[in-house]
Amino acid sequence: MHVSGNNNGMIFTLLLAFLLGFFAWFISTLAAGGAATLLIPIIALSHFAFATAPIITVAALVANPTRVLAFYPHIHWPIAYRLMLGSALGGALGAWFLVQLPLNLLKILIALFLISTVFQYRFGQKRQSFAMPLMAFAPLAAVVAFVSGVIGGSGPVLNPFLLNAGLEKEALIATKSINSLFMQLVKLLTYGLVGLLTFEISSLGLAIGLGGALSVFAAKRHLAHINHAKFQQYTLILMVIAGSIMLFTTLLDSLA
Repeated sequence: MHVSGNNNGMIFTLLLAFLLGFFAWFISTLAAGGAATLLIPIIALSHFAFATAPIITVAALVANPTRVLAFYPHIHWPIAYRLMLGSALGGALGAWFLVQLPLNLLKILIALFLISTVFQYRFGQKRQSFAMPLMAFAPLAAVVAFVSGVIGGSGPVLNPFLLNAGLEKEALIATKSINSLFMQLVKLLTYGLVGLLTFEISSLGLAIGLGGALSVFAAKRHLAHINHAKFQQYTLILMVIAGSIMLFTTLLDSLA
């Protein structure tokens, strides 16, 4: 994903970004999040590794309105309001502290939590693994949004909590999407204030986001043909994959 000095290089990079966005958001729509986690290691290997978090934030801000519109009737507003309240504070703080925190330990802890979910749910045999009270969503969202502001994305982390609150399929995706849209807006404003947005970074994020927006319709069509048990399996598989990718790339980075 390196941009050369000529127009052909820019066009190729933006086309590749569009295709990556389509793939990442298709998978993440079916499994309730994880687009950022799939994209982080790819962007980290590119010329834009230093701007991974702002790029993904721009992409999500472009792609997520489509997902919100597609699933809007299914939003669980009592949870969504609390998530957005916590995300407003956590997202701004995370984006502000992006360049000031050691990230590897944080990434390892998140990765281990994601991998552990498959055991919490006994490989998909359990429907819920712990009780999730409604009032806990605001502080939870603040922590998750802070992490997202620092490393670029942490979408799958919310999944076990939403599943344990009883949200199913479209309701889970819709509620996460409205919260994510709000959180990404807060993060984008903060990145702009601290000078982390440039034309190239914004263009790359826009291309990824447009690919993601287009993929939502294809993913929604497939989602309508699966039951909640299959959806939960998709979600657990993606959390394990996302956690494994994050753990592997973080350990490699630590050894470098």
